[in-house]
Amino acid sequence: MNQHRQDNSDELQIEIEATSRPEVPEGPDPADDDDVRLVKLGQPGGEGRAFMSYPCLKQVLAHIQRHLDCEVGGVLLGGIWRSRLGLVTAMAEAVPAVRTEAGRGHITFSHDSWEEIYSYLDSLAANLQIVGWYHTHPGFGVFFSHHDSFIQQNFFSQPGQLGVVVDPVNKAVAGFCWQGQLAPLAGLWISATEDTYPIAQQLAGTLQYSVPSNAGGGWLRALTQPMHRLLTGQE
Repeated sequence: MNQHRQDNSDELQIEIEATSRPEVPEGPDPADDDDVRLVKLGQPGGEGRAFMSYPCLKQVLAHIQRHLDCEVGGVLLGGIWRSRLGLVTAMAEAVPAVRTEAGRGHITFSHDSWEEIYSYLDSLAANLQIVGWYHTHPGFGVFFSHHDSFIQQNFFSQPGQLGVVVDPVNKAVAGFCWQGQLAPLAGLWISATEDTYPIAQQLAGTLQYSVPSNAGGGWLRALTQPMHRLLTGQE
């Protein structure tokens, strides 16, 4: 049975359709596809294998580059299945949540945002599912705040669902999942075709993948470092 869940804190208001936990189907591993070329961000590996298509990465970066003074975000569409090498999360498309209230340190996904996302999913991407979400921390690092962790735990905690955070100012990226608690991913694979592989490789080379040592608490250090540099005169 579908139900709506909502958090009404001052900085966070999310309304999203929650469904029962689906069974994870079996499927091929992208690494076995001769038509797919892979580019590493970080050191991807382990049980969970996260693949973001080059077009999806371009969509995310195009959205966030237009908003360097406040947080923005959206959802990631694709598929989740289990391959011979482990759980696969394939991120094929990014859908911006355009009807949001955002500032430098927060983002609010409104009811209208979710209505538009589900409308798009039903009408234009019926073969895809929501596999995660993305948002930005412009200029203050890639980590998950308390509210970010709340979103991941309550709305994106099914097997394979991911959260991606990008600092577009510092060109940094990090990924997270929920495994009973917030867990950082060691890296992502960027999947490309033979034709797009060179430009995907070049684009990935401009990004720094970061694995925070403290997934839930790095926000304080990230926010206080600029003030420390200002007070001490350090560049």
